[in-house]
Amino acid sequence: MRWLFVILLAALLPRAAHAQFYDLDGAYRCVTAPDAACAAAEATPPPQPQPTAKEKEAAATPSLPDVIDRVKKGTPQPADIRLLQQRAEAKDPRATEVLAWCNLNGIGVKSDPLQAFYLYRDAAALGVPNARKNEIAIYERRLSSAERQDVLLKQDAH
Repeated sequence: MRWLFVILLAALLPRAAHAQFYDLDGAYRCVTAPDAACAAAEATPPPQPQPTAKEKEAAATPSLPDVIDRVKKGTPQPADIRLLQQRAEAKDPRATEVLAWCNLNGIGVKSDPLQAFYLYRDAAALGVPNARKNEIAIYERRLSSAERQDVLLKQDAH
């Protein structure tokens, strides 16, 4: 009985090995002798991998020049304002200046001259040209007397 099993196994092994080589021959047929079936297989591109969450986030994050263009047009998106806020917190001079402009003029956010004043103060400390002049202009022309008093009190506290 054991001999019968060995003979049967020996008879099946060459066929399994032959099938594997046949598959390999079929795979290389398009390289060595292409035909219509090969052309059809090449015409169908392989599916593109789905982007990862990190890649989607990177694609959704706008660039600073794009954000500035939309601010100039008066059409920033919420993601644009978030980017400006994040970069201003990270002490990016240009983003701080643009966010100050947005706060002063109510572009993408509610108009807040006091917040604009403080942002221009930060921008001036970061070396932005004319930021100090803008800070002074806001203090003199856009802040109420109560807001000016608040600024002075905060300045004295530091």
